[in-house]
Parts: sequence; structure tokens; C-alpha cells
Amino acid sequence: MTAVPKPPKTKKRSASNKPNLTEDRLVELSEKLGEALEFKNEVTITTYNRGKYEKFTGVIQSANPETKMITFDVGNYQYHKISANIIVDVE
Repeated sequence: MTAVPKPPKTKKRSASNKPNLTEDRLVELSEKLGEALEFKNEVTITTYNRGKYEKFTGVIQSANPETKMITFDVGNYQYHKISANIIVDVE
């Protein structure tokens, strides 16, 4: 009886691929989000999740600081809940 070699392990994408944001950048993003929420301005939020960037354009309806979730109105009565932890840019 011969030994059968195990197949090589596939590398999983790790959170280390996520863009690193500096403290100053985090403060800047937080200020932009707060301003957009207060004045109901339309913004474009860029997120990084599972190795992909996604952009959402709309109006922030609410933010929950405990769960770090942002409810985002993208129009036509469609809402997205976005985790603040995956936001990498606000325009």
C-alpha cells in the first residue's frame, strides 16, 4: 500500500489584504460620514469586502455607533446596511 500525498492547501484571502488606513484618514472619513448624515448630503462610499471594492452612492439615513452599521439609501426605496469597518473612502 502506498501513501497518497495530500493536495496542496489553497491560500485564503486574509484581512491583511485590506487597505491600511492611518489614524488621520479614519478621522477624516468619520467627519465626512457625520457631515453627510447631519446634512443628508449624497455621498459615494467605497467599501472593501472579501477582496473586492464596491461603491455605493446615496444618502445616509442612520448610523448605529454600537453595531457600527450605516443604513444607506441608494434610491428607489432600496437600502443597504454597510459596516463602518469595511469603509475605505467617502466622496
